[in-house]
Amino acid sequence: MPSDRAPGPDGFIGIFFQKAWSIIKDDIMAVIHKIFMDNGHGFGRLNQALITLIPKRTDACHVGDFRPITLVHSLPKICSKLLSKRPCPRMGELVQANQSAFIKWRNLHDNFVLVRQVARSLHRRKAKGVMLKLDISRAFDTIAWPFLFEVLRAKGFPDLWLSWIATLLTTTSSRVVVNGYAGPKFMHAQGLKQ
Repeated sequence: MPSDRAPGPDGFIGIFFQKAWSIIKDDIMAVIHKIFMDNGHGFGRLNQALITLIPKRTDACHVGDFRPITLVHSLPKICSKLLSKRPCPRMGELVQANQSAFIKWRNLHDNFVLVRQVARSLHRRKAKGVMLKLDISRAFDTIAWPFLFEVLRAKGFPDLWLSWIATLLTTTSSRVVVNGYAGPKFMHAQGLKQ
């Protein structure tokens, strides 16, 4: 967990957990174990987020001058980090080689180099061709959970791990903060927090 990020509703930042870990680790691990062994019973109270706007500039006065930020409790962040670390050793074989972003030891810039090489090769050979760049806008916001689980199951992830991911996703709720007050909570039904 980054040490200097904005605190969630619980008020804790990463540096607290780093400095106090030797004191609190047994309690945190016991809570995490209980959450996942009880199929997330009661986790929804901790898995709430607050959505608020922060200014992009000091003289912000129009809606476009602000960007939304989601403040999440520390415990769901820790659970999410733990679960995301499990498949890391297999990521190289799970994700195709041409997917270069967000995978350790791969570099997004490799794709730029590849595109440039292909364009130069086509130009040099005076070959006809079409290059197409696709960008799925807000892709993480639109992922359907049943599809996600179908893909993960097909990739060989165990049912227990999938149930933990389901617990993390299905207990997530948010509240929008307006004028300093949090509105009613709403449950999430698709998408992934980033």
